[in-house]
Amino acid sequence: MDIKIANQLFENGALNQMFKAGFISSKIFTYREIYLWVIVQMQTRGISKNKAVFEAQGQFNKDERTIWRAINSFSSTDRVVSPL
Repeated sequence: MDIKIANQLFENGALNQMFKAGFISSKIFTYREIYLWVIVQMQTRGISKNKAVFEAQGQFNKDERTIWRAINSFSSTDRVVSPL
């Protein structure tokens, strides 16, 4: 999912409604927070992504793989492939 779309859904309350209805899990909120925190650390402090991930492990009390999973879930690397 693109972070811009996730932020729009979060701001208008759609993510919360989907969570309450059981369509999505609470992980989306945690992953979004982790992703935004890592990006802010990289931009404001000028640190590398790897260092930000390392620091996020302590900040969120999650393992490295979870931090990377959160980052990858909002990275816009998805490509639409034609079925032809």
